[in-house]
Amino acid sequence: MNSGQCIPLTVMAQNFVNFIEKHELDPSRVAVWNPNSQLACNIGMFPYYTKELLRSWNEDYAQIDVYVGEMTFTDLSVRAAINSYFAFMFAGYLHRIACSIRPYENNKGDTNRAVYESMARLYDVFLRDGSKENAVEEIMRRFLSIDITPALRPKVAIFGDLYVRDNDVMNQGLIDVIEQNNGEVVTTPYSEFMQIISEPYLKKWFKQGQIGNVALLKILQKVAHVMERKYYRYFNRIINEKGTYRDYALPPDEILKKFGLKLMHSGESMENILKIFYLVNKYPDLSLFVQTNPAYCCPSLVTQAMSDRIEKMTGVPVVTIEYDGTGSSKNEDVIPFLVYPRKKKYRNVEEKRVFTQSG
Repeated sequence: MNSGQCIPLTVMAQNFVNFIEKHELDPSRVAVWNPNSQLACNIGMFPYYTKELLRSWNEDYAQIDVYVGEMTFTDLSVRAAINSYFAFMFAGYLHRIACSIRPYENNKGDTNRAVYESMARLYDVFLRDGSKENAVEEIMRRFLSIDITPALRPKVAIFGDLYVRDNDVMNQGLIDVIEQNNGEVVTTPYSEFMQIISEPYLKKWFKQGQIGNVALLKILQKVAHVMERKYYRYFNRIINEKGTYRDYALPPDEILKKFGLKLMHSGESMENILKIFYLVNKYPDLSLFVQTNPAYCCPSLVTQAMSDRIEKMTGVPVVTIEYDGTGSSKNEDVIPFLVYPRKKKYRNVEEKRVFTQSG
């Protein structure tokens, strides 16, 4: 269906069609979910273009309804909103923990087995509304039991398109490639990412008079902060971070103005810049940034154009990989940066802030 537009959008539409055909559903009795959002990449356009793609497929699929739902799921229920937040938080920290352990495991496959067991345990807890705290505590004990041998490896942070960066199919197993070539991957949980980008959106929406969006996000932030404190202490037994998100955050307006951007700007390029400087401040031993993009993505081209300036200001090189949906391998581009690192920044170096609060 793709004719030059956003690849993730057409992948989503194709998935809808595949599901309907696999289960032999009546299109006239089907509704597909799309997000209502004013965040990056004009996501608010997705529901309308999805409807057009389905209509153009054939007359039967033109009958499919598109339900425009809130990204927070608050329109479904409070419980759905809370559980979806926990799902993103738990999955994000499991991903981060696995990446911090797997390169150093003595018995190949121990970490992945722990991930699969943890996912099954959490699935059951969410399904049956069991004790999440007990489950998280058990899961952390499982990861702490993995036998490892610490070593010096370059840290590699992944950023870019939200659909691609954590999708092992779309990015062709990027994390495996990095780990097989002596790197340790730094991932960012979506719950943490939303905190990184929230302040600019809050200020922009307030100036635009979108008081409802501001009030809702403020409430969700407070609720999320309270909920996170209960579980973060368990995850931190392994990731061992000194402080919370706020201890590593930098004033977004000071970061953006270094690139000629303002708080009124929005979109993926702005979000990439904020995430990059947050990660540099949090992990001063980073050796490489990898930007993951789908083909036909305009914001990715804008960020790519800023890569030289990003390296100049952070001291960390940026390699950009564009995934076009074909079978051709794309991840070889990252290997030379790991084999012949431009700057040798490794684990366990003395921690220091790269940018002060005053910029």
